[in-house]
Amino acid sequence: MPDAATQDANISSEIRAELYRTLFAVWRFGSNALVGWRPTPTGMEILTAPKIRLFALKDAPRRVFVGDRLMGDRTFDEVAEALQSRALDLRLTQTIGDGPGQTPASVVEETFAPFTVTKTDQRAVLLLDIVGFSKLQPEQQASQLATLEFALNIAAETANAHGIECRMCRSTTGDGFYVWNERKGLDADIDLFVGFVLFMIFHAALKRSVTVPAAVPELRAALGVGSHYNYRQPDRSGTSRNDFIVGDVTIQVARLIANCRAGQILVGAFHRWDDANGVWIDEEQFVERVAAGLVRLVDLPVMGSRIERTTLYLTGRRLPEGRFQRQKIRVVDKHGFEHFCFNMKLNAFLDGVEPYYCGLQHADLTAGRPGA
Repeated sequence: MPDAATQDANISSEIRAELYRTLFAVWRFGSNALVGWRPTPTGMEILTAPKIRLFALKDAPRRVFVGDRLMGDRTFDEVAEALQSRALDLRLTQTIGDGPGQTPASVVEETFAPFTVTKTDQRAVLLLDIVGFSKLQPEQQASQLATLEFALNIAAETANAHGIECRMCRSTTGDGFYVWNERKGLDADIDLFVGFVLFMIFHAALKRSVTVPAAVPELRAALGVGSHYNYRQPDRSGTSRNDFIVGDVTIQVARLIANCRAGQILVGAFHRWDDANGVWIDEEQFVERVAAGLVRLVDLPVMGSRIERTTLYLTGRRLPEGRFQRQKIRVVDKHGFEHFCFNMKLNAFLDGVEPYYCGLQHADLTAGRPGA
């Protein structure tokens, strides 16, 4: 006979599944967004809104898109008024709370999350693009995407195994991926850049070692920091989901990638808030922090070799006194909008192999425009 702890675990699983099915029905195959909830004596009340109406809101309260979806009464009522939405009362088998026989609020929040649309004010996002992808045969396209995904997976696995918290979420662009860290915050963004450096080293190592060179794609990359919306595509069973992001930061890196050369790494101009120190930092200060954090990669294994040291920096012209000044690059996109960015260079030194030089030097930027 199962003990009490096992029974509680089984009940929690059943309750979670029941709640998920209920919320999935309210979500209506993605036409609605679940915006907020609060517990009641008999279950919970939830706020929903058609996504079309949600994105058409003017001067929406911040909590419509930001923060936990569990809301206090005052916030819940304020959001309901902004949405012009009446709360939907859900009767649950178990009430919500921390007592015996209750469903913890954390379980409800986790189950609720896949059906929401949220906004993140600042997050680093990487766009990886396969050069010349549209000109390849379907078999070559599939092969190169598989190799790209393998390099991302092994870089993320290696990073996390050595204490670098970088779960690389991604969504496909068809010829590449948007990549971001599941965690939020400045440290998470730095870890994404560190994970990107590790990815570039793995990619360069694969390029040298594979027996079918055409299987390893030629890449170009754009990185930026900015705001975005996040939404998911949960399935009926609750066992699978796809994450998607769209917003200012994805627009920025997409515009940059269109003006990025084969092998080049561009970093969009940005300012990011540093909560720990209460200051804004720019892209140069951010990259300097990433570069300082690359010491964590020392001695990590890559294709039979170990990393000895890495350097990462924004390029620019040499000044008379010998130091370098980063060079801001102006990009005008196809819509006539200006974007500013910087060229970034990565050098990696491993034992027993020739160094890997990733990205373009400043002198390389004077030749011709990149292809589409």
